[in-house]
Amino acid sequence: MITKKEYFAQLPKEIKDGFSELQIGNHLRKAGIIKARGYSCLLIFQLLFLLVFQYRNWYHALQSKKAADLPGKDTIYRFLNSSTYNWRTFLLSLSSEVIRRVKQTISKRRVTVFIVVRFDLFS
Repeated sequence: MITKKEYFAQLPKEIKDGFSELQIGNHLRKAGIIKARGYSCLLIFQLLFLLVFQYRNWYHALQSKKAADLPGKDTIYRFLNSSTYNWRTFLLSLSSEVIRRVKQTISKRRVTVFIVVRFDLFS
């Protein structure tokens, strides 16, 4: 099994900094996304996040040279489909944190607007 330290060292610096600064692990815990044993939820989330940048899908990840170090597909599916994990709370918490951090970089003189876009499907 991969230890947290070994896996976290494999993350690109930019992603590692982003995960630390946004405190992804805290947002996962606040949403009740925790595991009792095996790979931590943060590790699995990092792995799924990296799939976007390194592989096209889980099948390609399992066919790579690092396949021996990866958790099985049943671990990933249980993580994504667990009925006890509150993904909406996680996304809301993380989104709020990102907005708060971005808002700090924006000038106070800028006008805040709310844009509503309407798409007519049958026009």
